[in-house]
Amino acid sequence: MRYVCRSNTGTAAAWWLEVERYPGGAPGIVRELLRSPTVVCDPLEAEQALAWARAHPRWTDAPPPLYLRDPNG
Repeated sequence: MRYVCRSNTGTAAAWWLEVERYPGGAPGIVRELLRSPTVVCDPLEAEQALAWARAHPRWTDAPPPLYLRDPNG
């Protein structure tokens, strides 16, 4: 199990605004994060959502719009 968390700080907020404009292409995890600050999912789903997010043109690393948290680590 993994937690995928949303960050709305700084330039990450602009990323979320862009995703909100066209949510249909986003993975389900990302669409759920539009309504909730954290989503619980399996590791594969989490990695796929993060890969999609990083490929988005507005992605930023400081701070990342979404990030993974391992409940055991």
